Amino acid sequence: MIVEAGPSNAVSFSDETSPDTRNTKQRHVSIHAQVRREFELTWYYELIKPFEKDRRDELKSIEVLPVFISLTPAKRGRLWETLKDVQINITDSLPYQERTKRMANDAFKRDNAIDFIRQRAIANDPFAKQMLELLNNQTAESLLLDAPSRNLTSLAWFAREYPVGGYGLGRYLYDDASNVRTPPEHKIPLSQFKSRTPGAIVRTVTQWTSQSAGVFSEAIDKVSFDGFRPPPMFDPVQLALRRSHGFDEGHKNLVNLTEEERKSVARRLSEGQWHRYEYYDDVFPFETLHSNLDSRKSFYVQAADIAAGIAKLLYEHGGIFTVASNFEYVMFNGKRITQSDAYDIVDEWRRAGYLNLDGPNIPRKS
Repeated sequence: MIVEAGPSNAVSFSDETSPDTRNTKQRHVSIHAQVRREFELTWYYELIKPFEKDRRDELKSIEVLPVFISLTPAKRGRLWETLKDVQINITDSLPYQERTKRMANDAFKRDNAIDFIRQRAIANDPFAKQMLELLNNQTAESLLLDAPSRNLTSLAWFAREYPVGGYGLGRYLYDDASNVRTPPEHKIPLSQFKSRTPGAIVRTVTQWTSQSAGVFSEAIDKVSFDGFRPPPMFDPVQLALRRSHGFDEGHKNLVNLTEEERKSVARRLSEGQWHRYEYYDDVFPFETLHSNLDSRKSFYVQAADIAAGIAKLLYEHGGIFTVASNFEYVMFNGKRITQSDAYDIVDEWRRAGYLNLDGPNIPRKS
């Protein structure tokens, strides 16, 4: 029996799943469902009703999904009235892998360069092993360039330097329009994601960028371009970064990396301000990122697991468009997207030839 909600200071709870991509193209996809404490869980209690007599400690999404699929359209519509509030954070490595593939094809003057290199690496060719590692690193670094933490740093910098209608001075510092101020460098070291398993770095970075979106998305939403700079104790971006979040057990190392990254971002955001990072750290310390929550003891984590399973089902059948059409808050490859944005992504992937997107569930732009 589930006996508790989870850590009382956690404002959200996340769990991860990965869709089956074997029938499309081999790539890494990570889907995190983020259940926020302030939203109703009516959808969750409706879905677990058939299992109440079992009195089991844990329900997994694979058991609950048949119940969701069997619902009548009317019942499913009522379910979505609250299910839509779950935040979905997705990272799909496909466009990054395809760009690396095309780069390799151009360099080696052949259409199947990466497949050839991979086969040579399996045959223990030392040059092919080194080349394959470099290509994997290229894909992972491209993923990190779109990490939510980097997007937050860049967005907050531009809001401060070039506020729309505000009183910021950055846009008046230069007469030469070509001499535009740019954000300071924000590099996420690739060495943090190294593992002993060859090729695992792309999978690890994919998981991390999806997971960390749950910590940085609220701060991204708090960035304002109105030109007003709040006093330190009321800075919504810094306060959002310091809130507590919970994650299902199994990826403690990735949560630790997120902890380091959010402190680094908080320090970057205070640079150039009249108040220092240490002020926030003393007055508003960082609340815990809980990394090993047991879904058998937290109904919030269990709800996140089930919601992730539903998002996975939608992604497998209709891609990002179907997910964005049903959930109201979707982060995709580091950025929050709307249904219209999903149209553009699907259209871009179709034109680029990344996937065969002509199925009945994949719309075309008019």
